[in-house]
Amino acid sequence: MQRLFLLVLLVSLLASCAPRSFTANTLDSTALAAHRTVAILPFDVQQERIRLRDIRFAGTDTTRATQQRMTHEWTAKQEQESRQVAFQLQELLYTQLHAQQPARGYTVQFQDVHETNRLLQQAGITYENFPDHTLQEVQQVLGVDAVLSGQTMLYQPLPNGLGLAARILLNQPIVGNQAVVPSSQATTNLMLYDCRGNQLAWRFDYEGTGNAALKPERLTQELVRAAAPSFPYRRK
Repeated sequence: MQRLFLLVLLVSLLASCAPRSFTANTLDSTALAAHRTVAILPFDVQQERIRLRDIRFAGTDTTRATQQRMTHEWTAKQEQESRQVAFQLQELLYTQLHAQQPARGYTVQFQDVHETNRLLQQAGITYENFPDHTLQEVQQVLGVDAVLSGQTMLYQPLPNGLGLAARILLNQPIVGNQAVVPSSQATTNLMLYDCRGNQLAWRFDYEGTGNAALKPERLTQELVRAAAPSFPYRRK
């Protein structure tokens, strides 16, 4: 019982201090200075995750048809969840940008995400067909100077806790790149597009590891905190 308690405690500690890395790149500061209104778009979310709820027992039926059906069901569930996370990250990013607003504020206004989504839906632009539309079309629908979009990959090779348990059983390092058992990882690319020039003006690449990094609330909180020093709209 004592060993189990220590294991659970260690999992919690590691999750709360997951390492992170990031880089920023401003491509066109002149275009950024002219912006007044910015829309935040739903994220493009991809997931490669294995969780306990995803592990299913097929019983004695090992036919190819059954395996294909289970794979299809798992893939469909992953896609549905990715869509939900995409809108969740959009709203949480909007919330965190205001919650962590610099003392002197921003030089732009961020369009309310509910209004953004309403305008997109009204124009027939959905999460599924969004890649088929140009930046000019999106700008005309939203009436903004720039759009802030995100791409996120959530990678979880083992269910919560099992990765740490496997490292302990294999006598591998608990943290660090030397571990045989890979860590969970969230990789996010924030991209700010200038609508008038139809070009990428700012980019921020972020990577966090550990199970805590996979939680949308924690991910957006850390993302905004890490991006703050290079965020282009901080009023000086």
